[in-house]
Amino acid sequence: MSKLTQTMRKEGKRSAGDRRIIGLVVEDLFADYTREIIHSVYHSMPPGRGYRLVVMAGRYDDNSYDDDNMHAYRAVCNSIYQLGGASDIDGLIVSLGSLNYLGESFLSSPLMRRFQDIPKVFIATEMEGCVTVKYDNETGIEEAVDILVNVYSARHFCMLGGRDDNPDALSRREIFRSCLEKNGLSFPPEAYMASDMSDNCVEEALELLDRNPGVQAIFCVNDAVAKGLYRALEKRHLVPGTDVKVFGFDNTCMSGELIPSLASVGSKEMTVGQRAMEILIDWMNGEPVTSELVPTMLYGRRSLEVEVYNFLTLDLDQVTDDIIYHVFDDCFYRYRNERYNRENVNLKRLFYEFISRILNAVRRRYMSQEEFDELGRLSDIFIDNGAMEYTDIRKLVMSIDRFQIFLNMKGADLMAISLMANRLFLRLRTKIIFALSKQKERISRKVSSDRERLQFFLTESTDYTGEGRGSFEEIIEGIAKLELKNAALYLFEEPVEFKQKDKTVFPDTIYLKCVLKDGDIHMISKDRQKGPVREMFIREELPSRSRGYVTVPVFYGTTIYGALACEISEDTFDRGEFIADQLGRAIHIQLKQ
Repeated sequence: MSKLTQTMRKEGKRSAGDRRIIGLVVEDLFADYTREIIHSVYHSMPPGRGYRLVVMAGRYDDNSYDDDNMHAYRAVCNSIYQLGGASDIDGLIVSLGSLNYLGESFLSSPLMRRFQDIPKVFIATEMEGCVTVKYDNETGIEEAVDILVNVYSARHFCMLGGRDDNPDALSRREIFRSCLEKNGLSFPPEAYMASDMSDNCVEEALELLDRNPGVQAIFCVNDAVAKGLYRALEKRHLVPGTDVKVFGFDNTCMSGELIPSLASVGSKEMTVGQRAMEILIDWMNGEPVTSELVPTMLYGRRSLEVEVYNFLTLDLDQVTDDIIYHVFDDCFYRYRNERYNRENVNLKRLFYEFISRILNAVRRRYMSQEEFDELGRLSDIFIDNGAMEYTDIRKLVMSIDRFQIFLNMKGADLMAISLMANRLFLRLRTKIIFALSKQKERISRKVSSDRERLQFFLTESTDYTGEGRGSFEEIIEGIAKLELKNAALYLFEEPVEFKQKDKTVFPDTIYLKCVLKDGDIHMISKDRQKGPVREMFIREELPSRSRGYVTVPVFYGTTIYGALACEISEDTFDRGEFIADQLGRAIHIQLKQ
């Protein structure tokens, strides 16, 4: 238990089972990189209900926008850092791409001053004197360049880079330059183009392509930039992986979803978010900690194929446990972010069990009918427990192909056992097809349903034609129709006017208006609504099973009405900020009435 927690207990400030609150500061909730950070941090928390993660989600803002309205909007979004800083937190993780730009001003900000005595871990930054966790950018980039030079004989390279205020972007550029020079290749100025590190970089990508006709390989500073490059390549009638080799960085879920799938440099064993959480927990428990680098590797996909194991050159006895686990990690690359517990099926172990038992049966040239039936059930359990949510489908199908080809080339004396093995792999393929079909249908239905719910909410919350319509109560009750599972709406007694130049002062108290628990709305009685801001995230009214919330401000223009805290989920990433925006708009219109 941290000294801060002990002090708060003595002062009577702790409740809700004395949870230890961990804060996570991020920006641009909609970005895939941010989602991956939140996902990996959240799933790396120790099991049980002793911890709760609070994500403070703002927006990237370097104060250089031509559009003053956009700058003002982002500045108000970032007020959540100050509001979150007023709450009780035992440990803090900071993941801000703009941190290098903010520098000392951020370290001296009210948020950092408030938390100066608690453990803090910074992700992907170079803050002097701070504990940081960064990717070892060099290993993965060097591997990609070596493959492009020695396997694909590439000689003409380009890079679509990032912002000058981002230390990782600068580091990756210099490492890329160094790797090219080690291979006797130049990196002239025209081979580089900066971007804002989002997928809104099509114009920059087009300029890079036009300046470098005949380019053979392009390194993108992150996966989001690669998405913009894909659109630019399409405009120039070029195909990633065929006409131009492409690889990105961060290995987000986007990399497996792009068409064709994107090769990307990612963590070799664990993500920076996972390691940051582990270091923070050790620090909170009094263990000595230091800054660390997380090793990286290249995850080859269609934009840059990488052959790791050629099964055709292996003997049956050479397919070891390590190879099977490596195939799983390669095909189900997102699963490494999950923390296994007894409530969930261990998909990695199940995959190993299925493959290894087939191989062992082939080695001993016998498989009983009982074992055949059991292995079929194992493959069903594997797919039915969500394996397809973590996979690169093309790699999975290719791996199944290779296993089958490998087994079928072992001679006629294995014909009977090969037939049984092939039937098992066919069953697995069939389950994969059905699972993907259901997944696509489910996503389609969800999009349609979300659209209808949002339309209904907006219509109901802004209807002022009847008596009593558009009241605060109606607006709050309308939140339940959005089908957020677990959430909480906090409002100030009086709206707070955001001031860009002067320090915005938030009140010490805030009112918890309603709580959503498993989709059911619970209105908080007036006598129980008021509470200290510092206890926002340990209120007893919050769903006890929820272990993490994303918190965004509820505002309209420069007027801040409160905050919406939504349980960490894909719905939160997709709709959390939008719902908060519409709540702010509805409240603003109601007050105007």
